[in-house]
Amino acid sequence: MTEVPKTLSDEAVVAINALIDGNDRFRNWNDPEIRTIFRHIEKLQKVDARDAFVRFAALAAVCGNVESLLEYARKALLLPGELLSKPEIRTSLANAGLYGKAQQIGTWLLDRKRGFFPQIWQDAVSCGQVLAIQERLFDAKRTYPELSDVDFSLVERAASVMQERGLSDADIIAVFDLMGEIQRSHRIMFAGKLASTLKVLRPPEDPPYLYFAMPIDSDVSEIHAMNRELARLVVEKLPEGAFPQGLVASFAKTLSVELRAAA
Repeated sequence: MTEVPKTLSDEAVVAINALIDGNDRFRNWNDPEIRTIFRHIEKLQKVDARDAFVRFAALAAVCGNVESLLEYARKALLLPGELLSKPEIRTSLANAGLYGKAQQIGTWLLDRKRGFFPQIWQDAVSCGQVLAIQERLFDAKRTYPELSDVDFSLVERAASVMQERGLSDADIIAVFDLMGEIQRSHRIMFAGKLASTLKVLRPPEDPPYLYFAMPIDSDVSEIHAMNRELARLVVEKLPEGAFPQGLVASFAKTLSVELRAAA
């Protein structure tokens, strides 16, 4: 009997990941293929409600259905098993462009005692949690010997620039959440496994800064339009009407088809 919920859950994961692998565009919540998966998850709900709510949340994420995603995530986290629920809910939140909410769960998961640091630190950096990683790095290396061979130099250089420029993870997430708004407006997820790529730039005559590029699998004209919208939202919604000092971010055309973020 214990095989039944796992089998149902695995089938739901395969179906949702197939949607993500096939196309970065958000689906319509009422599309026949979505309703078919939804009914399959309803069967899972009869044997494992927590797992079903996690899968419902993942399905809502690939539709950009924020209201349903947050409701299913809330229901999943009310049930025992948060160590099973939170990593996948965090991924779903990021897939839907809810980076601030994904960061909140990510911070909880990065506690070295919870065992997720080696698996999620790169995802966390790609969502703007640079200082969160840097602050936990010493303890994480003591806890996980395999990290001794991992190159964290980019994180260390980025954290140094952030301290120099007075930049916080919250500043970065404020920009990412604007980018998420634009993604949902254009109904497209980031392309690939990570939400962004990070570079530390040190121009010869200007202060250093961080540059986050979010890969989007679309034509250049749409990406230009998304960047124009980002510039407008930065002016309208950020405190200084500009990117925080030491930070630049933009949408960029993906150069290759990479593995999509798992559901």
